[in-house]
Parts: sequence; C-alpha cells; structure tokens
Amino acid sequence: MNHANLRGEIVAACRDMNRRGLNQGVTGNISVRVPEGFLITPSGMSYDEMEADDLVIMRLDGSHEGKRRPSSEWRFHRDIMAKRPEVGSVAHMHSMFASTLSCLRMDIPAVHYMIVVGGGNSIRCTPYHTYGTQALADSALKALEDRNACLLANH
Repeated sequence: MNHANLRGEIVAACRDMNRRGLNQGVTGNISVRVPEGFLITPSGMSYDEMEADDLVIMRLDGSHEGKRRPSSEWRFHRDIMAKRPEVGSVAHMHSMFASTLSCLRMDIPAVHYMIVVGGGNSIRCTPYHTYGTQALADSALKALEDRNACLLANH
C-alpha cells in the first residue's frame, strides 16, 4: 500500500513540530502504524525538504522498504508498536526544554496538571544509552510501562 494521504499528514505534522520549536534541524521522528508495520520518517533529513515518498515502511521484523534509510531510532518505534497494540503513532521530539530536563536524568514529577497526559504521576527518564541502539529501545519501553511519554536521558 502507498498510504499517500497518511504520508502527507505525517510530513505536515513533522513540519508543524519544527514550527512549534519541538525539533531543530534533522532531529526527532514520527511513526504511524499501518497494516504492513509502520511508516517512519527517514534518517538525517530536514523536515522542510522531506516529501511524502521519503517516508519508509518498516516491518516488525526490522526489514524496511523505501528509497531512504529509516530513522536511526526505528528500534524503539518498532518495539512500542509491537508491545502496545493500542498505540497508533509514536512522536519523538527534541524540544530545547525536554532535552535540557533529560540531561538532569530525573523523572519529571507532577508539578503541573498536564503531567497526566503522560499517563501517570510523572514522566519517567530513562538511563543514558547511545542513540539508535537496542539498549535505548529497551530502556524507553521500560519507561513507558503504564505511561504514554518518557524522556530519554541526555537526548
């Protein structure tokens, strides 16, 4: 399947994240569940230059198709999609504020009522792991147990 409309919506969402200051440069990524697995943004490509056909189809076995390489963070997108069938999309952002807080390597306590959006009484922060690794994916999945959001340490 081509998923043309969905691809266009993902590109629009990526550009909107940049406009809102939630990402800078080529950081961050979005995936959306499709019957074949999930669509994910490509690695190292500016959202302003990205076109719908640049998105990559990933399968849960780690194989992919498309003209680009998948985001280096495809592993945690895959693992979330595999473990959490209710999740339809994963958004990974590098906002200045979240990145700053992640360097503290601490959970964010419920100091504001919007913490509840994360699904619990805190936003958990993972231990540090190198980007794109299975260790980071495993750590993110653990931090997301009974939650909808987490911070990746120093990320």
